[in-house]
Amino acid sequence: MESPILIDVWTVDSSRRDELVQRISDLIRDMVVGHPGFRSAELYESIDGGVVMVSVRMRTVEERQHLMDSPGAHQALRELRAIAHTHARLYRLVEHFGETP
Repeated sequence: MESPILIDVWTVDSSRRDELVQRISDLIRDMVVGHPGFRSAELYESIDGGVVMVSVRMRTVEERQHLMDSPGAHQALRELRAIAHTHARLYRLVEHFGETP
């Protein structure tokens, strides 16, 4: 079974948005992209600067869990939570319409 998609929405004071975006981008590049099972990640920001959204797709549940259980991931989340508030959830695709992004 394909791993559910992790979607993490961060609410942030707009004055710290650039810092949050840079830290998340660095973490994805340095920790997630090379991890076994990595498929894709996307980083979005709201137009008003108060919300940042991250979407991460992994091949399997086990590979995602291995990444999330790592000491590096725990440390990274602690650092990010000092900047913004997270609302992470796992989702599974129910139906797709139109072109693949």
